[in-house]
Amino acid sequence: MILRKESIPYKLFGLKALERRLLSSSGKREWIVEELRVVQAGVNGERKLRSIFEKYTFPFEYYVFHDLHLQSAGKFQIDTLFLSRFGAVILEMKNIGGQLHFPEDRFQIVRTLEDGKTDSFECPSVQLERNKMLLGDWLHVRQISMPIQGAVVFARPQQQFANTRKGLRILFPLEVPGYLRSLENSSKCIDATALKETVTALLAANRAYNPFPICSTYQIDPRHIATGVLCKTCGLFGMIRISRGWVCESCGHIDRHAHRQAIADRFMLLGGVLTNRECRQFLHIQDSDVAKRLLKGMPISYQGTNKGRKYWMELKDIEECLSK
Repeated sequence: MILRKESIPYKLFGLKALERRLLSSSGKREWIVEELRVVQAGVNGERKLRSIFEKYTFPFEYYVFHDLHLQSAGKFQIDTLFLSRFGAVILEMKNIGGQLHFPEDRFQIVRTLEDGKTDSFECPSVQLERNKMLLGDWLHVRQISMPIQGAVVFARPQQQFANTRKGLRILFPLEVPGYLRSLENSSKCIDATALKETVTALLAANRAYNPFPICSTYQIDPRHIATGVLCKTCGLFGMIRISRGWVCESCGHIDRHAHRQAIADRFMLLGGVLTNRECRQFLHIQDSDVAKRLLKGMPISYQGTNKGRKYWMELKDIEECLSK
């Protein structure tokens, strides 16, 4: 049974907003574009793993949690947790291209691309072992005892390895069901009641990951963020407010709700609260009544009245805004 399905990739949305609005004068644009590529690849890989669990079932009681965020001795995130009476299995997804080499003298992966370029990443065994340790601590505090196994799942079946790391179980997505079914060959380590209690505790302890404000996360100076309303047709800033919505001076495209993305970008990037005046400055409009109507028509939280009113967006508000 899948209990936690695909989470909203807030970090990906935030990085896309940053890519849209980061000025070249920041000197960090190339870095952010690469970070966005890495995060997008990770999201794609996790979706591939999730699709496996939508296609396969197992002949014993089991529970699947995707994107768990817990805290024990430290905060930790698990891509996929498979829980059954045979114990816990942590699956960490990786989506890395090129040929991979595991150096024996350090916990890294060295990647070689087709053009010969090489770069390095932390070995996924480090993250996997850390998550096994922290999950074990989390279970111990709740007086729950069960074995914890783990594997790293590489999204690309065509992935090439120059070598592998001893003790690190590596799987491809289609190998996951067979690996999990093999758990039946071991002894049950937890009774059905304790299993359900563990499931309830995990659901209660999970906390959605909030990466906002993105500028703070990536140490971006707010002065390097472009303001204004973006035209989705031609990709230029500077849409003008008209009675029917917004018009692009460059291509003439009219968009009734173009301000929604701009205001969501503002909160994802800079966080905090927003006044009517700050909203007008960000959208490049003059009329305070227009700004009030635009904000009122959005999924947004607020407090106060008249000139003292302040607005902010919770995660659920951002999710609702981006889904429209």
